[in-house]
Amino acid sequence: VGGTTDSIAAFVACATDIDAGALNINAGDAVTSLGSTTALKLVSDTRVDDSSVGVYSHRLEDNWLVGGASNAGCRVLREFAFTNDELEQLSTGLDAAATNDKGIYPLVAPGERFPYNDASKEPVLPPRDGDRAAVLADLLVGIADVERLGYLALAERGASPLKAVATAGGGARNAQWAALRSNLLGVDVVRAANSDAAFGAAVLALRG
Repeated sequence: VGGTTDSIAAFVACATDIDAGALNINAGDAVTSLGSTTALKLVSDTRVDDSSVGVYSHRLEDNWLVGGASNAGCRVLREFAFTNDELEQLSTGLDAAATNDKGIYPLVAPGERFPYNDASKEPVLPPRDGDRAAVLADLLVGIADVERLGYLALAERGASPLKAVATAGGGARNAQWAALRSNLLGVDVVRAANSDAAFGAAVLALRG
């Protein structure tokens, strides 16, 4: 009631069962917010904090909401001048079985905070003059791999095992990307019925 962050509000939005009028949360449930950066929130039986990589926990009912946020994210797609129409059209050919064999790390500037802290971390990007569909595929695989590394980092610090991921942010609309992410994460990736952070903030106020 006193306040929240955008990624926590997005988690609450995704986890709200409107018909039941309650939060539907279980250990291992997670929400990835695919915005300009990539923010992860995972329900855990165990509190996890590691300030060296920006991992922290909030109390959520009888569980902990463990999270971290990478500097890598969908902002890089705009840096490569992808339009909404291109993102929709070129995603149709995305290979759901693709892996990050090129080591793409889609930062728009040097420096990373999570899943590891490296102020000198350099972006690893595909050539800007490459085939547009291939460039987009490389970037989407790179962002998905950062997501994978993030949940791995939470698990390594003692958080509950990942069981399912809902998606908030603009990336939630990309079904092909969701299939790719599901393969990389090894769990179901779904689009929540409600994923808008403003909706989550309203739910928190209502519960207050």
